[in-house]
Amino acid sequence: MKEAEIRPQAIFEEYLKLSAQDAETMLLDGSEQFVDILCPACESRNRKDYCRKNGFTIKQCVDCGSIFCSPRPAMNQLQQFYMNSSSSKFWVQEFLPAVMEARREKLFRPKAKQIHDLLLSRGFQPKSICDVGAGHGLLLEELQRFWDKAALYAIEPGQESAAICRKKGFKVLEKMVEEAHEWSVLVDLVTCFEVIEHVFNPKNFIASIYRLVKKGGFCLITGLGGDGFDIQTLGAKSRSIFPPHHLNFMSVRGLEQLFTNVGFFHVEVTTPGKLDVDIVKNAAQEQDVEIPLVIQTILNRGESACEQLQEYLVEHKLSSHVWILACK
Repeated sequence: MKEAEIRPQAIFEEYLKLSAQDAETMLLDGSEQFVDILCPACESRNRKDYCRKNGFTIKQCVDCGSIFCSPRPAMNQLQQFYMNSSSSKFWVQEFLPAVMEARREKLFRPKAKQIHDLLLSRGFQPKSICDVGAGHGLLLEELQRFWDKAALYAIEPGQESAAICRKKGFKVLEKMVEEAHEWSVLVDLVTCFEVIEHVFNPKNFIASIYRLVKKGGFCLITGLGGDGFDIQTLGAKSRSIFPPHHLNFMSVRGLEQLFTNVGFFHVEVTTPGKLDVDIVKNAAQEQDVEIPLVIQTILNRGESACEQLQEYLVEHKLSSHVWILACK
């Protein structure tokens, strides 16, 4: 899989441009409401400056290595941002429809099979599944191919996306997961795809997911990790580090601590990413991005060297695409 297959350059550049404009507006209109936070993973006060991006300050936890935005927009500001900002509307109305089937084929379908195989290896067959931040319901559709008898639920605060999920026959709660108290202890399996990097308070977010899961059930969360090769290599030039959309890039160690502190056990963090090297390779072609010489040398060795480097990153938990499987 290549970056361009799920993020075509022209339309993604337009999204980034709108995001930068929205960030400037947020800073001008509401920066006095921003909140300074502890490390969102381990809650340490020990941190240092990492970079500046879109006018926001990015910190790094000295204790667990997690990367995060602080000070950051308050929760009510983020809710308004995701409902009303130009970049959020563009993502839902323009970007996603343009890449929907490519993302189904390249992301959601393989992900559903990986989830099925992972749980099957543990002898676990869910009878009920809830996807948090379900979007248009693509992941639930693909999971249904493996568990056609399971009850399927979607938590999706976006009005347009929630309506699409209802049309597909899923039970829908049109709320933030932090407000989903009526679905407590509802399902055997909670999934959540690429949401944790967006949320104001990751601990409250994971605690809300914990509340949804029945005893003996699982959650499977994916997101962006701060130990990732592309993020560490590119720093402020990384397109993943893009506040106020992306606020949290927690380390493997930080994620293990966060999920354990909330109450989950058998917390297993892996990084089965496929795009880190391709992202860095694409960034290296831009004039204003400097790549360390040793990495540039590897990239110049050809496709085989790049593939082997990506395999190494996955094996040693150094990809920025993180999976967290945890049991309640």
